Amino acid sequence: MNAMLIVLALSLNALPGEASEAGTTGAGCAVVPGPATQAAGEPLEEAARILHLRDGGIVRGRARFDGSHWELRADQGWRSIPAEAVVKHSRERDVLERSRALLATARRGEPAQRLMAADWMLREGLADEALRELEALLELDPDHAGVLRMLQAPPVPLAAPGSSSQAPLDALRSLARRPRVVQELGIVALGRRGDREALDEALNRALHSPASSVRAVAGLALRRLRTGERSRELLARAVLDSSEDVRTQAALALRDAREEALLLPLVRALGSEHASVRSNAAEAMGVMGYAAAVEPLISRLSTLSAPQSGGGGWRAPAANIFVGRQVAYVQDYDVEVAQFASIADPQINVALEGSVLDVRVIGVSEYTVAVESRRIRTALGKLTGAQPGSSNRSWLEWWEQNKARWGVPTPPRNGPVSPGGAAGASSSSPSDAAGRG
Repeated sequence: MNAMLIVLALSLNALPGEASEAGTTGAGCAVVPGPATQAAGEPLEEAARILHLRDGGIVRGRARFDGSHWELRADQGWRSIPAEAVVKHSRERDVLERSRALLATARRGEPAQRLMAADWMLREGLADEALRELEALLELDPDHAGVLRMLQAPPVPLAAPGSSSQAPLDALRSLARRPRVVQELGIVALGRRGDREALDEALNRALHSPASSVRAVAGLALRRLRTGERSRELLARAVLDSSEDVRTQAALALRDAREEALLLPLVRALGSEHASVRSNAAEAMGVMGYAAAVEPLISRLSTLSAPQSGGGGWRAPAANIFVGRQVAYVQDYDVEVAQFASIADPQINVALEGSVLDVRVIGVSEYTVAVESRRIRTALGKLTGAQPGSSNRSWLEWWEQNKARWGVPTPPRNGPVSPGGAAGASSSSPSDAAGRG
């Protein structure tokens, strides 16, 4: 069976009418119980079945009915369930066939149809299949409103592992190893706790955890539970964290804060001497989605595209290296005569043997510029929805035609003065903006 199966929703040692334990799925979610009744009936042979219980739980496994009580296959043999504890039963095969037919239709339609299919599967006891479908929808849209609403109030109450019993930091660490849909369920449960100070401390410690998966789930929890808070830490994570997932979660949290002033530190980071910082800043600006980021990104792209030396265009830095050896030898003697004596003065010379190599370091420089340019173009595509091309030149040409739409006035062609302006004044160009930066 798949790893995401409901394994139990009833404590088999519980008597009818007693409180039962919550069942769990392979994803780690618990099916929380609730009320119902059923009388005995005709015997049923052993088969994979889904049993809906009086307390609202769901049992999924090999089961049979002897006319007076149900029996469920467990690790230690058959376990008995009173007949009156079961209000509805179905063959697992039949429910799975209906769910496959439903999904085949839903996946050809709108995401809303897939969401309705997941709702039906939850109600019918196919919690693991439903969670997989919700996980797929979150992969397409991490902020799918319908999925988030369903996880806030699922048709079959679910609880993520440890979200209500463990300490908040332990719960966050546990959620870091779970699928995204389970993380969302766990964060919902954490948000309903009353110990706000303990949760804030846990979020702070998780955001500085050495494990990138824990930092990422902390960023997600901040988005959902503390919108607009901890901006300083999130800005640092969006630019400096080594994990792409953490950087993305931090940038999304900054996006949800809906404060354009948060762009200012990232604009300054575009001028960093470190290529990775500049690239990460551009990437974060694209994820945050603020229109004010378009002009600074274009300015940086213009700087990357400009020649790096005057006149003959850009040339890679060059250097020379000598590889060889020196050998000293006596080349000749100078004879000197003084006071009836002659002295041979040796003349020492040095012979050089080796090669002089011309070295140009161009590979690293071209790589970093290419990565940074590509991330800036990707960010601009997210911000503007435009696709002018895959080169810097195509984006700069697009900007000249469209910058008026992004709050940059087009200069007058004939030089008339505008109220309060000087004759011949023009709007800022990418190169001007780069100079200001």
